[in-house]
Amino acid sequence: MDHRPFEDWLVDNQTLTVDQKRQLKAHLQECSSCASLAEVNLALKSVRLAEPEAGFVDRFQLRLTARKTAQRRRNFWGFFILTVSVCGLFSWVTWPVLQDLVQSPVNLLTTSFSSLVSFWASLQAILRAGMVLFKVVPGFVPAYIWAVILFAGGAWSVVWVASLIKFTKYPQGV
Repeated sequence: MDHRPFEDWLVDNQTLTVDQKRQLKAHLQECSSCASLAEVNLALKSVRLAEPEAGFVDRFQLRLTARKTAQRRRNFWGFFILTVSVCGLFSWVTWPVLQDLVQSPVNLLTTSFSSLVSFWASLQAILRAGMVLFKVVPGFVPAYIWAVILFAGGAWSVVWVASLIKFTKYPQGV
């Protein structure tokens, strides 16, 4: 037996036609689960709603304001600690370079120039290897399209991770 329309009629408080009322009454006489649902529905309608205590809204808003203030404070200090940590790490990593710059700027310039030349040679080797790879993949797609696809995939990954972080936080009750 299909209880769905009868349950919908009972729970949604729809205005029923004469034929629907007759069908519902006949079904309630035959089906004990729907009859108990009708009794519960009537009992719930007859219960007087409890009103909140005096000052509830004010207390709620004070607690909400306090939580928002605490959250802002935590966010500020977290950002401050993160900034100081990143600046400290950056200083620690660049300290040898800064020492070289202070002691002998020529050494730093020659080291930087040799690193730039090495980087350029590595980039050319990677591009040559990439051209071999692009000959394997369909040739009708230009190389810059593959770069755009890879960039879009990376951006999509960042958006995905950010959305996971955003939407997996558990809400806290007040």
